[in-house]
Amino acid sequence: MHPVHPMVVHFPIALLLASVLFDGLALRWRREQFRDTSLSLLVLGVLAAGVAVLTGHFAEEAIEHSGISKDAIELHEELGFAVFWVFLGLVGLRLAMKWGWVKEQPLLVLAAGLAGGLLMLVASYFGGDLVYRFGAGVLPR
Repeated sequence: MHPVHPMVVHFPIALLLASVLFDGLALRWRREQFRDTSLSLLVLGVLAAGVAVLTGHFAEEAIEHSGISKDAIELHEELGFAVFWVFLGLVGLRLAMKWGWVKEQPLLVLAAGLAGGLLMLVASYFGGDLVYRFGAGVLPR
C-alpha cells in the first residue's frame, strides 16, 4: 500500500495549530474575524484529522507484521485518537458558543487548543519515532 498517512498528517497539524494561533489573535485584539477564521480552520483541521486517523489505521495494518513494537504503534495510535477527540470537542464547544448556547469563554478555548496542540506534537513525535527509529513504512535496501 502506498504510504498515504505520512502525506495527510501535515494538513491537520497545520490547520489545527493555525486555528489555535487565530484564537490567540482573537483574544489579543478581540476581533470577530479572527474567531471566525479560527473556527473555520478548526473544522477543516478536524476533518483532516479524521482522514489522518483513517489512513493511520490502514498504515497500522500494513506494518502490523513487520516486527515493529506493537507498544510503539499503539502509543502513537492512542495519542492520535486523543488529539482527534480533543479538537472535535473543541469544535462542539466553539459551535455552542457561536450559537449562544454557552457563554463565550475565549481563555478556555485557547487553553483547550494549546493543550490539544501540545498533545498533537507529542503524537507527531511518536509517529516520527515509528519511522526513524523502527523503520515503519520504510522499504528495505
